[in-house]
Amino acid sequence: MKLDPIFTVKNKKLYKIADGSEVDTSTLKRINIPWSTVEMDEDIYNEEFLALLRDQLKKMEDAGLFAVLVPVADKPLETPEQEEAFICAFNHTARRVKDCVSVAGMELAPQLKDKQTFMETLAMKHAQYVYFTTAENPLSDDIVVY
Repeated sequence: MKLDPIFTVKNKKLYKIADGSEVDTSTLKRINIPWSTVEMDEDIYNEEFLALLRDQLKKMEDAGLFAVLVPVADKPLETPEQEEAFICAFNHTARRVKDCVSVAGMELAPQLKDKQTFMETLAMKHAQYVYFTTAENPLSDDIVVY
């Protein structure tokens, strides 16, 4: 099931496609998702956690709210093999919430060296996602459209 995009990006700003209005990114709920919670062991995913995440996102959808999923690299993310495992874990996460209109997109983990592969991998089935980075001010909770 592929969803139509709801948002578009112009000049690093987020807009609703339906009416062209700019979106205040501070209204998007950031949901931290620790890698170790998603992938408990190599290629073993926490389906119970992912089902609960989907339920939360569906409630947000019913309320007309949107979320940015924030992959948290709480395990070493230094080698190409670790990067591949990280990307696979969050691609699996995206598959489990594929029908959740409330997902605006994902934040790019700052430790991830190959951000392009992360986005391209997810875009194969989730082309509607927008990607975000954290604001340059480390004290800010603001997100920036990538």
